[in-house]
Amino acid sequence: MPSYQPFQCGVCLRRFTRHENLKRHSALHSRSRNDVSLQCDLCQATFSRPDLRHRHMKRKHSEYEQRRVTKRPRRDEFSARATDSHSLQPEDLADSEPEMDRILHLQHQPSYKHHGQSAHTPRSVTREKGDQTQLDTGTLTQLTSIVPDATMEQSLLLATSLFKPTDHLGPQSPAMTVLQSPSLDIDLSGFDFAHDIPVSPIKDDLPQSQNDWTPSALQITRGCNLFFTHIAHFVPFLHQPTFDSTTLPSHLLLAMLSLAYQYGDDPECDAGAGTGASLSTRCFLQGRSLLPSANTLSSPTDQLALIQTLLLLQICAMLYLCGENSAHGLQMHTTMISLARSSGLMQPIPTESAQTSSLDSLWQEFIKSESHKRTLFAVHQIDALWYQLLSIPRAISHLEIKHDLPCPEAHWSASSAADWAHRRLLAPHHPANMQYADAVRHFLSTTTLTTPTSIIPPFDPYGAINIAHFLISSAREISGWSTMTGMLSMERFGALRSSLVALGVFLRPPNTPTTTTVTATAPATWETAMLELQIWSPSHTGGIIKSSIDTMLQQATDLAPSACEFLCETETAKTFQSHVDWFLVYLDTTVDVDGEAPWVALYAYKAFLVAWQLVRGGVPGAMEAVGVREGDVNGAVEWARRVFRRREKWGVGRVIEGCLGRLHC
Repeated sequence: MPSYQPFQCGVCLRRFTRHENLKRHSALHSRSRNDVSLQCDLCQATFSRPDLRHRHMKRKHSEYEQRRVTKRPRRDEFSARATDSHSLQPEDLADSEPEMDRILHLQHQPSYKHHGQSAHTPRSVTREKGDQTQLDTGTLTQLTSIVPDATMEQSLLLATSLFKPTDHLGPQSPAMTVLQSPSLDIDLSGFDFAHDIPVSPIKDDLPQSQNDWTPSALQITRGCNLFFTHIAHFVPFLHQPTFDSTTLPSHLLLAMLSLAYQYGDDPECDAGAGTGASLSTRCFLQGRSLLPSANTLSSPTDQLALIQTLLLLQICAMLYLCGENSAHGLQMHTTMISLARSSGLMQPIPTESAQTSSLDSLWQEFIKSESHKRTLFAVHQIDALWYQLLSIPRAISHLEIKHDLPCPEAHWSASSAADWAHRRLLAPHHPANMQYADAVRHFLSTTTLTTPTSIIPPFDPYGAINIAHFLISSAREISGWSTMTGMLSMERFGALRSSLVALGVFLRPPNTPTTTTVTATAPATWETAMLELQIWSPSHTGGIIKSSIDTMLQQATDLAPSACEFLCETETAKTFQSHVDWFLVYLDTTVDVDGEAPWVALYAYKAFLVAWQLVRGGVPGAMEAVGVREGDVNGAVEWARRVFRRREKWGVGRVIEGCLGRLHC
């Protein structure tokens, strides 16, 4: 049997059997590998950890160590003297070197302050009674040092997850009882983030530069065209009319090409089949090797470019390359969130509209501000997506976002300053812009269904997608809360449902043309939100945190039969059948999948698993929309093989094909 390792690093996802091992390992992420500051008192040797120096003293300076052990007081004697601050003398501190080393080591950990409170909360003793364990405040403090961007609520979520097995189904650990605390309105600006926390991947972990290889001019031109044709619509933060590849940092350009050549072949190899995937992987590795350290970037423009690079590279790693690259993707996600906060991405950039009268200058200022805003919304969407797919706690709260909703697509796609001004003049007059947090409050209000939508200024559907992600995350939090407490709050579900119905007007507007791969992201997100509200994820309610998309798909496939009995109740199936049918029809009618966001395939596969369970349970009309007969389980799987085979050139598609083989067993 494999050893039980309940403690997982929040940065590199490595697992440990004991908490002290995780604590010692996490210190490696808070300083450089070359930073060795602990020196032996008797020789020139230096060490990065106190325990290594202690072992050195025992082996190399045994006589001194023996004298020190003889003089060292007992632990209870040291504790008794520590209670009286006046009794501690300089010689006492010298005699208690091991204890003081431990205290000093804790004091050198990254410190965070909240509302004037001390960063190092005194540890309380862990109390055990039967099979229940109560988390002490010291544990939460250590978790905060492991995940520096986590709020208190996220630390509690991570603390619960650390004591549960992940990425496999096995015996559960003893139930964790966490003290419930009132809701906290936390202001992240009150935290004192340590400056020595690296906000870029550890350099030793990055691949070596491939002999300073750079893509050719033909590869760059072809790749940029592929990017704006197939990818830019689901990460719309680069302005195509003013885009100039020669002014881009090399790491951002390589990140763009790593995604672009998932949709086309290498022009330098006569566009041979499969050459695009090889070029994509090469651009990904080279882009990772060229990532600069955030500490060396002083310009806001350079910081924004690095955030965009990390976002594109992690999408490539997690959803296109998959497999072992997923760990690098999650590490880049942590780096991206840290850099987003430290660079001020959550706040709008100051404008200079009142200081200029040039139309072209106004247009350039608009592009700069809108790109900044849209980059944040892309970061927020990916952060919420990993929570939905992998159950990794969210790192960004919607209350941190101080931006207005994205501008309408017509304004963003204007080809010139005159065209931009003309479109703005022709646009109907609407109220002032609305901030993202205010829009979320509007859709969650009790009067949403009776309030005309005209009070909301027009905005890009990308903003509505981010609101839908917030509502999906809220539904997941309610399902987890209900699972742990055994209580079901129908008021919360009613509010979320009415909010999603009101939001559907923006994501699935009436009288729209046939859905294409380019326009599928918004309605697919809405349909998924409606399914998430009514069908709880067994892995999420089971407390399983996944480390890759591969694991998520495999577990979703293996756990599918477990919910069959509940889903196959006739009245229950009717509540979500229309949402399942939307995905079935989309998969059946979409032949050319170029331009499809990779997470749409994940949404569609989860919907198919629901349909497969209904067919398996004999529910009438489960897959009638695509011609699969009632009870024909093998026919349902063969249909799925045919429609998902169109996506086999991507890592996500290949993993889905492998999972479909598990349904035959």
